[in-house]
Amino acid sequence: MIDEGAGRPEAEILSAAFYQSPLPLIVVADGGTVSAVSHEACALMGLSREELLGRSVNGYFLPQLPIGRCFELKECLDQRCRREMLPGRGDPIPVEILCRPFRVGSDEGEDLETEYNHCLLYISDTRKRDYEDELRAARVAKLSLLNQVSEALYGANLTLDQVLEAVLICITAGQGLRFNRAFLLLVDEEVGVMRGEIAIGPSDQDEAGRIWTDLSHQPEDLFSMMTSYDQSIKQTDAAVNAIVKTMSVSLSDHDNVLVRSMEERQAIRITPDMDLPGVAAIRQWLGCDCFAVAPLMTRSGILGAIIADNAISGQRITDLDLEFLQLFANQSASAIENSRLYTELERRLIDLRQAHQKQREHQETLLRMERLSVMGETSAIVAHELRNPLVAIGGFARALVRNLDQDDPNHRYAGIITEEVSRMETIIHDLLDFIRPQKLQRKVVVVDDLVTATVERFGGEIQAKGIELALDLQAGGAKVSCNPIEIQQVLQNFLVNAMQVMPEGGSIEVRTRQVTGGVQVEVCDTGPGIAENMSDKLFAPFFTTKPTGSGLGLTICQQIIKSHGGVVGVRNRTEKGAGFSFILPLPKDS
Repeated sequence: MIDEGAGRPEAEILSAAFYQSPLPLIVVADGGTVSAVSHEACALMGLSREELLGRSVNGYFLPQLPIGRCFELKECLDQRCRREMLPGRGDPIPVEILCRPFRVGSDEGEDLETEYNHCLLYISDTRKRDYEDELRAARVAKLSLLNQVSEALYGANLTLDQVLEAVLICITAGQGLRFNRAFLLLVDEEVGVMRGEIAIGPSDQDEAGRIWTDLSHQPEDLFSMMTSYDQSIKQTDAAVNAIVKTMSVSLSDHDNVLVRSMEERQAIRITPDMDLPGVAAIRQWLGCDCFAVAPLMTRSGILGAIIADNAISGQRITDLDLEFLQLFANQSASAIENSRLYTELERRLIDLRQAHQKQREHQETLLRMERLSVMGETSAIVAHELRNPLVAIGGFARALVRNLDQDDPNHRYAGIITEEVSRMETIIHDLLDFIRPQKLQRKVVVVDDLVTATVERFGGEIQAKGIELALDLQAGGAKVSCNPIEIQQVLQNFLVNAMQVMPEGGSIEVRTRQVTGGVQVEVCDTGPGIAENMSDKLFAPFFTTKPTGSGLGLTICQQIIKSHGGVVGVRNRTEKGAGFSFILPLPKDS
């Protein structure tokens, strides 16, 4: 109680303390006049202390307060009531008033509990409370939204690109944060730059109308929308994606608003009157003055930033919008990092599987090579053992052919034995060439000269078979390091094969030319060409299409060229016939 009989210093202290109260309080005396008022009440009513003291309180509230009846009935009729307060300036303010009666006085014998002569009014602005109630309701709704976002980002098994897309969908969706456009930038730590990655949103008002109309037919559930974004709507994001690809900020520019937002781990709202470093560039990118920036941060470091705006609708970005953009950015950053880690783990698992597969292939190759080595050694021994008796058989058979008369039936049989022995000797010779270790007796030669010398040896034989021979030497004096005898053997084999497939005559063309890193030599014929089902078998050991032969000629050719670091090829010509070729690498110093 304030004692009216108290000394002046004490009364002044109490009055000053009441005035400094952080609550909007008014003391009303019997009759409805204001006898004391707090600073907060003055601020709420827009009047000074002097303007309020001694005035009737009912002049400031509609409808009027029943203060007189409080004193008459010795109790407040309406302890908590709603009124419109008429401030000194501005429109009426909806308020709620809490009334508490009390008595001021110290006469002995008076019943201080029932004889009221003052009322204490506590006035609260219901606008603020209603706004806080709305804010709480909005926060509850947003928390439910964040739960859906969490399920979509962590439970839908999305790829990294799908996660980035889902993040921006949530920012722009009507069921989400309701921004018009969203731009996502990611950090490239290797070069120390943050670059634009992906964006979602319309480019103008007409496109916005079409998109929002289409979105109205999408699933209302945010989870479904984030995990099944309509591709037809996605195609309208071309303009904003062209914008986001131009965005680039150096991480060393610590004053830039994007970098500053990441370093401070805080979302920033940019308004037209703000002129922070980097804002002008972003405004030029976006084409609008107002936007929000939220960092993508995790415990392990910075991932990037999100820029969101309402460039189409022009709607103001509120504190609640900024608050939930920050919460959502934090949640999204973790999802992006998890997706990156999962992608990296998946890639490493694939690499591990490939390495394991290669290891198995190498093991099988080693086993196969070991078996081939044993077979080669065995074949060499058998070939050597067979060659001596074959020489004896051939010698006796040829002697019989010479000594027998042409009319003798045995003459023909001895001739057959001679031919078959010769064929077997050829097979053994080719087999020994195939399994014999290659000798690295190489020297530098001019390819065109080597080809010319080899072809000249067969010039007479080729012409005798009615075959035209042409040389097209375009290697330009290029030199290679090779064993000339072996290369001549390969070229000789190609020429013999070409003659054999054209028994009725034709043409053979030998070409040389330089290719990247090497020299190509090709022998082309006008024969029947190569059947499609045989092209893969031509270089296989013991495969042949001829009635005679060992089937090792092309295999030996391939082996020789491979030992020189080159490759062998075969093709069907467009006009007619086939072309067999090999490429020898140029020396490293050239």
